[in-house]
Amino acid sequence: MKVLLWNCRGAGKPSFAPTCRRFVQQNRPDICILFETHLSGRGLQKARRVLPRSWGFYAVESRGLSGGIIVTWRLESCRLDTFHVCAQEVIMVISEGTNDPWVLAAVYASTDFRERRWLWEEASQLVDQGYSLLMAGDFNCIIDPQEKMRGKPFSHERKGLARVWERLDRACATVGWVQRFSDHRVSHLPRIAFDHCPLLLSTDAFVPVHPPFRFEKMWLSYPRSWEMVREAWSIPVRGDAMYRVSRRLELARRRLRRWNREEVGDIFRRIEESEVAIVRLQDQEVRGGGLSDEDVGELRSLLALNDCLLRQQEIFWRQKARVQ
Repeated sequence: MKVLLWNCRGAGKPSFAPTCRRFVQQNRPDICILFETHLSGRGLQKARRVLPRSWGFYAVESRGLSGGIIVTWRLESCRLDTFHVCAQEVIMVISEGTNDPWVLAAVYASTDFRERRWLWEEASQLVDQGYSLLMAGDFNCIIDPQEKMRGKPFSHERKGLARVWERLDRACATVGWVQRFSDHRVSHLPRIAFDHCPLLLSTDAFVPVHPPFRFEKMWLSYPRSWEMVREAWSIPVRGDAMYRVSRRLELARRRLRRWNREEVGDIFRRIEESEVAIVRLQDQEVRGGGLSDEDVGELRSLLALNDCLLRQQEIFWRQKARVQ
């Protein structure tokens, strides 16, 4: 299961919809929780109509232009039941199939430390009752002075005048929850158009996907690829004929894959980098009325490299397209 939590600082902004849609398309969360939506009444009704019917919807209205929480979830992925709601949090019971339910507290803590005390007391009660609990969201406080950048040193009495960065969004869990979801991961998504990083929490085990090995025809333009195959094939291997063939193929595959990663690299990125360097030298030539002999040699080398990479790119796409 994946849970996306985001202090969006206003879900009615024009930049919110495309940004949120991209986060959902890229990460495919099962539960999406938005904080500080600044929505109430008709604004919430409009937000509900935007969602497909396959998504559940629950909302806490904002107080004027502050606060507001929206919880949405894929109905086919899980069952979500709310049993406590206030301005600072929504506490839900998450049920997935026949598995035991667990508790998710979506937190949007007050900026007033006196009001936050009520939040900590409620959390302590849930922990004392032995629930498998995850608390995540915007806690509006830092744990350590190192979680603050710039501004005046952290203090309960003073506020810095300069723009500052603080780690306010986090996920905390009980020991029981961590033991149950031992493969969980918490990631910070890019901070784009807004000043809070969305949190993406996954309870599923990460299974790395290794693409099947394919010999790239563009490698043949590198003499080193031929040498590596010869070297792998000349290594003494004991066993029957079929095993010797299989083992040498495996050795060649490993060497070619490592060589491609360390020396050939990403040709598409290399093409972009060579083009940037060529443009830089050409602009320098125009502005300065010429180039030094060293720069001329570098420009010629870059042009030759770019031409070679473009031909490799053509071979790459021909192979992908199965052009005979």
